[in-house]
Amino acid sequence: MGNQKSRRFLSRLVILGLLTLAYFAAGKFGLSLAFVNPNTTVVWAPTGIALAAFLILGDYVGVAILVGAFLVNFTTSGSLFFSIAVAIGNTLEGLIGARLVNRFARGTQSFNRALDVFKFALLAGFFSTAVSATIGVTSLVWSGLASPKDYLTIWLTWWLGDAGGSLVVAPALILWATNPKLRWSASRAMEAVLLLASLILVALIVFGDQSSFAIRNYPLEFTLVPIIIWAAYRFGPRETATVIFVLSSIAIFGTLRGFGPFAQTLPNESLLLLQSFIITVTVTGLALAALVSERSEVEAQLIEINQKLKLTLNEREEHNRKMILHNEMGGLLQSCSTLEEAYTIIAQLGQQLLPEETGILYMINNSQNKVESVAAWGNPSREPDTFALDDCWALRRGRINLLNSKESTLELLCPHLKNQLPVSALCIPMMAQGDAMGILHIRTDSTTAAQPNYDLPGLTESKQQIAIAMADSIVLALANLKLRIFLREQSIRDPLTGLFNRRYLEETLEREFNRAVRLQRPVGVIMLDLDHFKRFNDTHGHEAGDILLRKLGSFLKQHLRGGDIACRYGGEEFALVLPEVSLENVRQRAEELREGIKHLNIEHNSKILPTVSMSLGIAMFPEHGSTNQRVLNAADGALYEAKHKGRDRIVVASLDAADELTASQQS
Repeated sequence: MGNQKSRRFLSRLVILGLLTLAYFAAGKFGLSLAFVNPNTTVVWAPTGIALAAFLILGDYVGVAILVGAFLVNFTTSGSLFFSIAVAIGNTLEGLIGARLVNRFARGTQSFNRALDVFKFALLAGFFSTAVSATIGVTSLVWSGLASPKDYLTIWLTWWLGDAGGSLVVAPALILWATNPKLRWSASRAMEAVLLLASLILVALIVFGDQSSFAIRNYPLEFTLVPIIIWAAYRFGPRETATVIFVLSSIAIFGTLRGFGPFAQTLPNESLLLLQSFIITVTVTGLALAALVSERSEVEAQLIEINQKLKLTLNEREEHNRKMILHNEMGGLLQSCSTLEEAYTIIAQLGQQLLPEETGILYMINNSQNKVESVAAWGNPSREPDTFALDDCWALRRGRINLLNSKESTLELLCPHLKNQLPVSALCIPMMAQGDAMGILHIRTDSTTAAQPNYDLPGLTESKQQIAIAMADSIVLALANLKLRIFLREQSIRDPLTGLFNRRYLEETLEREFNRAVRLQRPVGVIMLDLDHFKRFNDTHGHEAGDILLRKLGSFLKQHLRGGDIACRYGGEEFALVLPEVSLENVRQRAEELREGIKHLNIEHNSKILPTVSMSLGIAMFPEHGSTNQRVLNAADGALYEAKHKGRDRIVVASLDAADELTASQQS
């Protein structure tokens, strides 16, 4: 870390030294062309160097600009106050210009758009340069190096020289520094040579001492405009700035020697006219180059868009067809009554919606620690049947995780994909009201090689949209289905014991009795009631009573066959339905329950509560009644008789009692 800082410091130190020397050399050259005042020139390239340095390298170069400007002016005027003031003004000029360009004209990218070129010219070429001109000329007057009556003439010269440096030198430096590589074909290189040769030839005709036109000062500066347009139209801002810089150099030397359309009696007046022309040409040329670049960029974008539209037309039609199929899937899922039906439909329609991909629907298990595969199509053998929740980035982040060979470096590779790397993969978390239900996993695999071929097309945007829409429909349908199942369970289950309730008992008895009639098989019904349950509640509390009822519910579930049904009939009274069982078997099962309840371990507040007993009444269909209500009444009557005879016993309903009950109901 320390070595890196040292190298960075040394590199910056070298840059500052070289920048100081460049600024000093350019400044001394500019002051060699000072005519209106020894410290004022209309050719001031250091402004462009300073502005480019601030924009490219940053504010730290201000030290080099300050030192370079001080040395230039101190070695010229010998005045310490004036040199310090001008150095501060020149540094502020570059710093303010860079800050304004960065803020309002996109910094070093300001030559890519015509509007930004004009902003650059206004902010860096005219506004910020006025700061240096004002500070410099005021310092000249205060130091006695210039007369107050010449203030305006000197200020205009200073300002125009700085503006020329900002608009001619800075763009060329910035554009070559930010884009130094030449990506020219052989024909483009030949054209560039021809352009440069044409520029030099025409510039020498207008400003050279070998041209009779230049000697006679004919106003032929307009002949240079086609060269600027050529550079702007065929090459771009960088080459246009270079052409203007070369033209400016030739024009300055020619004009100083008295040749060309801007040569006047006074050299300073000649240079002022020339700089005005060069600045105008520069802004126009750079703006034109930016417009051409913008147009080329727009044309390229339009061509690309047109190609994409042609390529995706068939895909869009296929997408629309699949979206219609997807809508049909949503309707089918909403009609499902069980999760198994829904999973079957998802697998079948997934094969039609994404036939080239492998799809797996994973649902979070009841323990909330893993996801399990419940539906799949394609080649699901490449994926595990189960994996932990943390093995999928989509579940971790609650966001879609896409791995695409064209768009991703697989930095977020899900751990469940490591065994078989896909060409591309999409994990879509399925969220219902903020809770994760699972993921829909879609993957594309190489079918011809053992290793994935990443040159194969990945999941297109259309396929991703279909997968996302499919996941949305699935999560909505499954959430609704689970809610319906839950509500149905709530409507037929007793919340305390977990057994079925009285409503379900009545529905079940009717169904079982109809089935028994078809098969000519009996159905046994046992009504059972806890003995002295009120006393138990009063002694140990209602909470203990609830614990006892829950224990009894679990006890009954454990001692029933798969086809038997246990229901809470009301209070502490329960009913059992035993299909296809003889009376003797029903009696035997009842006896097992009566004895088993006495060994039930009931604990409350770290105390073992006393054991309980129960009374049971048995009735059979069709012996004790032809309807569910008559059989229940017969079993309930037998239960009442068991309690009347002393509790903790089993009583089978008598046929006489059943006949009496039937007669009373008929009357």
